[in-house]
Amino acid sequence: MTLSKETLNKLADALVLEVIEHIYQNPRKHNVLYELVSDAICEKLGNKNDDGTCSFDGSYLVPAVVDRLQLMIVPQVMPSDPADL
Repeated sequence: MTLSKETLNKLADALVLEVIEHIYQNPRKHNVLYELVSDAICEKLGNKNDDGTCSFDGSYLVPAVVDRLQLMIVPQVMPSDPADL
């Protein structure tokens, strides 16, 4: 089944706030953030091994960096009122 562009846009508008709420409520978001911060630190410090692993112990540095971050996921535009869809 192929959806029209108009239908896709309406579905996206109707779901965007619920998807954002789901992400904020999901405990896995912390794991993803820690992994991304760890990767970034490893690359910036030049400690990346040939196999992609990192050769430093980030158990103190990663949480210290994460504590200094504030990430927000917000819609680019406010979605339409789902009642109008």
